[in-house]
Parts: sequence; structure tokens; C-alpha cells
Amino acid sequence: MSEPKQRDRPLYLLAWYRSVQYVTTAIWMVRGGIRCSGAHHMPDHGGALLVSNHLSHLDVFFLGLPLNRPLNYVARSTLFIPVLGPLIRSVGGFAIQRDGRGAQGLKETLKRLKGGGIVTIFPEGTRSPDGELGEMKAGVAILASRAKVPIVPAALAGSFEAWPRGVSFPKAHPVHIHYGKAIRPEELAGLDLQGITNLIRDRILDCQREARRQLAFRWGHDADRAASAQIP
Repeated sequence: MSEPKQRDRPLYLLAWYRSVQYVTTAIWMVRGGIRCSGAHHMPDHGGALLVSNHLSHLDVFFLGLPLNRPLNYVARSTLFIPVLGPLIRSVGGFAIQRDGRGAQGLKETLKRLKGGGIVTIFPEGTRSPDGELGEMKAGVAILASRAKVPIVPAALAGSFEAWPRGVSFPKAHPVHIHYGKAIRPEELAGLDLQGITNLIRDRILDCQREARRQLAFRWGHDADRAASAQIP
């Protein structure tokens, strides 16, 4: 994989991130397989927000696997406990309050975007209880309006079946990720916070439909679920 000219972290942390990326890819290719589509929509350089649905603990790793550029992750502050906290930080994670309103988390997100990094956020603020896209937290619109960077929508299909809430360990299951066309900062002009939230939600839903379609088509899994899913 070619590295971007602008790096958002020291080389030793980039090397560690790549190691985690390759090992995770190898493990999941054995345990179920992972494919993606639309990765070309991610900008080659400069700050960008990656917004996605949130189905399992695996999502933060899966979203970065197909991409040449390393990701930064927004994670709720309660996850930063001994052992887990340092691991999250080592792969680009940092803490934010669950509702996305924490001043320190917002400041750190904007700092990393300004430094040319990609920051991954889950606008729902928590994992889905049923595999469907939940309510968006207000913080995503505030962040999007202030960041003034491309917003890349994405969605995963299959990771809910691999590791849903309430289950202690993941199981083998194929996963597909679809990255949508970036929302340019100028597209947000004239929109209030609710309008921005609705736009981001609609784009994630579009990606969810495509991820499910690709999962059913490529892998032959969850065809009934993909065909019958009612997405508002």
C-alpha cells in the first residue's frame, strides 16, 4: 500500500497500525471474508470525516481494512480503561462523550482533521440493537458544520451477524463495506443542524442498502434479509 505524503502520526505508530490492519484482514478472511466497494470515494489527502452505521465492536477495525490511509477513531470515554484504553489510542482512537457534545472530544476531532487525518465517527453513538440504523446524535451535525472537510458516508453489512450486542464473542460471518460519495462542505451551506443530520443519515442509509445488496450478491448470505429489510 502506498503511503500518503502527509502523515497524521509518527512512523512507529503508523507501522503498528499497518500491522493491526494486516493481521485483522488475514484473520477475518479466514473467519468469514471481507469485501468492500466505493473505497475510491475516500480523498487521497487532507482531513475527512468518515461516518458510518455501528453494528458491532469489530466495526472500527473493519472500516479501515480496505483503505490506504490510516484512520483516527472517536470512541466513547467509558472504553478508556486499563489495557483497552492504550490499545485504542495506539491505533488512532481518542475519547469523546457518547452524545458527541464533549468539548474536549470536539476539539481533538477538529485538531486531527486540521492535521490532515481521517476521523471515523458513529453518529448513532452506540451499537445498533437490531442491525438497523438508529437515531443520529446531535453532535454529528455540530461537528460537520464546523469541520468544513469532506464527509464520507459508509455502512457495513454482516458485522451485526458476526458480533451483535449481548454476545460475548464474535463468530465467522462475511462482511461487506460500502463507502459512498463524499459530501462536500459546500453541500451543507444553508442547512440547519437538523438538515445536516438528515443529509448524513440519508447518505448512510444509501450505503447500507448497497452494502447489503453486495453482501447478498457476492457471498450469497443474508439474501432474504437484504431483500426484505425495511429502511426508512
